[in-house]
Amino acid sequence: LIYPLPDPKGGLGVHATIDLTGSTRFGPDVEWLDKDIIDPEDIDMDVDPNRSESFYAAVRKYWPDLQDGNLVPDYSGVRPKRMHPEMGGNDGYHDMAHLKDFLIAGPEQHGVRGLTYLLGIESPGLTSSLAIGNYVAQIIE
Repeated sequence: LIYPLPDPKGGLGVHATIDLTGSTRFGPDVEWLDKDIIDPEDIDMDVDPNRSESFYAAVRKYWPDLQDGNLVPDYSGVRPKRMHPEMGGNDGYHDMAHLKDFLIAGPEQHGVRGLTYLLGIESPGLTSSLAIGNYVAQIIE
């Protein structure tokens, strides 16, 4: 993996990954959904060709000789987040700062025996999955 500096809009920036076939994949980039979308059917999952210019610019930060037309759109997806940027921080009534990180909660936090949930874990937290698994094992013991 090649990780650039994090994207100020959210996420870790467009990074490079060598997949199991030996091909290089770039992504993801960040496009926030409308915060009022409730029905998943209302999410447009098409790759927007108008985003290619900014995508190429992001990749060229570490591969400056990349030629136009060398990338092929592959797929899009939705990465769940605990907080939308329009939710802001502290509005005087609700301090949202605690939503910027992931959460692991077991019965001690929510009172439901046998339930442990893990929210908002993404890279680099996912690369700590063994440590997270050990932590969850301690919670359920």
